[in-house]
Amino acid sequence: MTELRGSSWDHERGHAPMVATAAEYERITGGEVRVGWEPRSLKDFGVASVDDLARHYDLVLIDHPHIGLIAQTGCAVALDETPAAGDLAALAAGSPGRSHQSYRYGGHQWALAVDAACQVSARRPDLLPEPPAHWNEVLELSRRGRVLWPLCDVDSAASLLTLLAGLGRPLTFTEGDAIDPGAAARALDLLREVVSGSDPRCLSMNPIAALDALSSSDDYWYSPLLFGYINYSRPGHRGRQVAFGDIPAFDGQSGPRGALLGGAGLMVSAYSGNRDAATGYALHVAGGLTQRTSYLTAGGQPAHHAAWTDPAADAWSGGFFSATGPAITASWTRPRQPGFAGFQNEMIELFGDHRRWLEEPGAFLGELDTLYRRHAAGQVRR
Repeated sequence: MTELRGSSWDHERGHAPMVATAAEYERITGGEVRVGWEPRSLKDFGVASVDDLARHYDLVLIDHPHIGLIAQTGCAVALDETPAAGDLAALAAGSPGRSHQSYRYGGHQWALAVDAACQVSARRPDLLPEPPAHWNEVLELSRRGRVLWPLCDVDSAASLLTLLAGLGRPLTFTEGDAIDPGAAARALDLLREVVSGSDPRCLSMNPIAALDALSSSDDYWYSPLLFGYINYSRPGHRGRQVAFGDIPAFDGQSGPRGALLGGAGLMVSAYSGNRDAATGYALHVAGGLTQRTSYLTAGGQPAHHAAWTDPAADAWSGGFFSATGPAITASWTRPRQPGFAGFQNEMIELFGDHRRWLEEPGAFLGELDTLYRRHAAGQVRR
């Protein structure tokens, strides 16, 4: 019997489907392959060293901005050089948005998309039948105290990146690139204005905390930017049902764009002594049948069109797939060059000082641009 260890992330959506698919795969292999999953925090999912994790686990759920660094360190198996290579084209074709492609870098596929997500909006449909279409409507709703925008350090950084992309000024992370000062000032002013009319708790909230508040209290009706969690739209979920949808558009735009792509990819550690067994399990989890059935029903948020285009799956999820499909199709993929993960981590630290970006926006943006230029220097677009 082969025993594998995996590192997931600590939420119903991030851990439960891995446990369920591991049990399923153990049955399929007649007990020959067993996978034990250990969850890490949501923040560690985004900032922890993947190389360190790869030295302790055979399988690791990762965030795509780490891909360039993963390729540079060689801590993951290049799946296009394994028996999985024959399945990659089909997985790419079945990808919502660029979920599968976001784990490809330098000509190699370093992970398989198993969880698809991007920043979307969330609302209580019983309190707000129609979501705001534009940001000026969001501002009006925030002045009434009905908006709850999760803006802890990680999510305020993610929201600024989405707003920059939505304004047509996404970060490219190439040598000589800078953060567009006009777009950055406009985006940060929007964040600050919404915060001024919101519960101060939003500054310490992640999407899970905000969705818990939305579903358990009638005080808040809407969140304009957060990562969608299928669990909250599913009929029968504890609390009130939350409806997800597209993000607001800026005035003058034909529609919203630039929602930051998230999700999770399943990586096989290059340090594993059981690469073939780990790769076989990863293919099982990422495959259309698993994604549409056991992965979904265990609380997962699939990364395959077999689930996203299935009317039964959409009904089971409370319309999550049909409502958020346009957002993920038009989503923005963060740069994956080796230095971007370091910039992102320092950007998150910078946003941790709420007083600074709320009270000294000019100085804050100047420091952020300096940080960005330093990390982007010498990077090559891939």
